Parts: sequence; structure tokens; C-alpha cells
Amino acid sequence: MTAETGAALPFGLAVVGPPPAPRPGEVVGVVVARNEALRLGAALREVRRLGIGPVIVIDNLSTDETRAVAAGFDRVHLVEAPESYAGSGFGIAWINAVLDRWARGHWALMFDADEVLVFPGSDRPAALPRLCGHLDSLGSECLRVVMLDLFPQAPLARVAYRPEQSLPEAAAWFEPPRLRREAAPHFPFEAEYGGVRERLFFPEADPSRLLRRAYQRAYNLGWRLPWLRRSARFQALAPKRSPNMTKVPLVRWREGVGFVTAHSLSPVAVAPEQPSGVLLHFKFLQDFHARVLDAVARDAHFDGSAEYRRYLAALRRDPEFSLHGPRSLHYESPDQLVGLGLMRDTAAWRTARGA
Repeated sequence: MTAETGAALPFGLAVVGPPPAPRPGEVVGVVVARNEALRLGAALREVRRLGIGPVIVIDNLSTDETRAVAAGFDRVHLVEAPESYAGSGFGIAWINAVLDRWARGHWALMFDADEVLVFPGSDRPAALPRLCGHLDSLGSECLRVVMLDLFPQAPLARVAYRPEQSLPEAAAWFEPPRLRREAAPHFPFEAEYGGVRERLFFPEADPSRLLRRAYQRAYNLGWRLPWLRRSARFQALAPKRSPNMTKVPLVRWREGVGFVTAHSLSPVAVAPEQPSGVLLHFKFLQDFHARVLDAVARDAHFDGSAEYRRYLAALRRDPEFSLHGPRSLHYESPDQLVGLGLMRDTAAWRTARGA
């Protein structure tokens, strides 16, 4: 395949092969990938089952079979991204560019190769276009979700996931999170924290700990002083947080809409009574150690890959590391997550999908 001539995209992006051509009413998918051959096929099968239209895979210098996996699916389109992932705002500039080119007037789903979107009724075939139509009827322009880490029962080093499997076959367990909401500077203006990653890797971020609570109060007092909160030194003293579990991956794309980070975007309309969803997150497979080493070596993620340095320290302490524990539950269905209060169903959406 050769790069499409005349496809002038910013940031060194170049289309390989035919460009996307979404049909009226189709949802456009976009995923940034680097060496994602292990999971990408499963992620693409999941969005196909949901009823997505064209999917744009933005490949950032993969050296494995990522491109070959993408080429094995109809209407999956490849865009080369030869520049720095960190320099692109961790892929956000690339995502905004391709969605501005091909998704205006469409709903767009941003997902990672290790993520599977579920929502009430998503276990029915082609549920995603119907959900988007329902959101349109409410005047809503987005679907808010929380991330839920799924993991295997065995130690990570012993997992033997195969690309032809569905991801929950290899990592079917989760720990019901105790989430809390905190104010955030960008839409949706709230972020949720907590869950198994905080408990295992970021215990000092738990606000129920006495020292953490006292430190937060002292920092909040300083934040009230405008001259102090503008100080970079003061900002660096902010209490450490665990990973943000809030995302808004499904958006009606139009002029003026754009992601700010993977967890926030420019303000869009939200209906007061609308369903929500969950992103099942499959980070923890047998390649976890190798991917953590790569992220640390390249400083490829936010804050000098500080999150990944935490993971690496835990793996070095215990090569038989496992996330499974007494509170772990086996994932069954979207209805299970509704029952646990992790996502919201509504009477109107039940009627719209014929539940």
C-alpha cells in the first residue's frame, strides 16, 4: 500500500490506501495504535458487533503485525503517524485531525485497542447506531462512561491470551470500584477516581487516609490565593491522584468539537436524563510487563510515564503479581454493571431499544 496522494493532513499524518467514506448515519471509529497486534483484532470485532461504520486506525510506528491485523477487516482505514506520540498531546492532536476530516456530522467513537465499550442493551447486535439515535432524540451530543479494569484470575506472567479470543475470555474479572467525583477543569468538569489501580498502585491517593486528607486541605487553602495557584512550583505540590476513570468516548462530531485529553473535550450538550456506559479496560494481559518497560523507556506517557513507573515497581517487587483478590467478581453482562450502579439505564432508552 502507498500513501494516498493529495491527502494533506497535519502533523505528518498520511492516509495509506483508500480514505474513509462514512455513509449517512454511520458512527465513525478512531483508535491510536502502537504495537497492538495482540488486542486490536478483538477490539475491532467488538466495535463491528456494536454496529460501527468505518474505523480509522492511526498507527504510530508499529513494529509488530498491527497493520496486518487492521488490513484484515473491511472498512478499517490506516493513517500513518510517524511523529512523536508525546508531542501530539498523547495522540489527541491526531484524533482531532482525522475526525475533523472525516467525521463531521457523524457520531464518533474514540477507543483504545485495550478498551471495549458497553452500555445498557449493548449485548444486542448493532446497538450503537440505535443508541446514537436515542441520544439525538434527547438533544445530547455525547455518552459519558467510567473505565473498569478487567484482569485475569492468574498472575499476569501466566496469562496466555490469543488474538482470536474475545478479551473477556482471558480477563473476565473485575473489582467493583468505590469511585468518587472531583472537579475537573475541562468538560465534563468532573473526574472519577478509585478502583483497583488506585488500591494497588496509588494507595496514597485515597482521600480516606488521614495524611492525604490533611495534605489536601492545606493545598486547597493555598489554592484560594490567585498569585499562588498560578505558580508552577505550587502546582507541582498538588496531591497525587490515581488515574482518571472518566471518559467521554462517544461524541457527535461537529465544528468546534475537539478532545482536550483522552478524558476531556470541549463542552457539548448533555441531556439530564440519558444512559451512561462503561469502558471495559483490558490492560492487564501477558504483555503488560513488556509494555510497561517500553512506556518507561520512551517517556511516552503523561508526567514522564509516572503511572507506568508505579506498575514497573510493583512487577519488580513481585514477578507473580496478580490483581485478583477476595473482592473480585466475574464479568457477566451490561445488566450486571447497571445493577452495581456503574452505569445508568433509563426508561426512555429501554423503550427505544425495545427492551
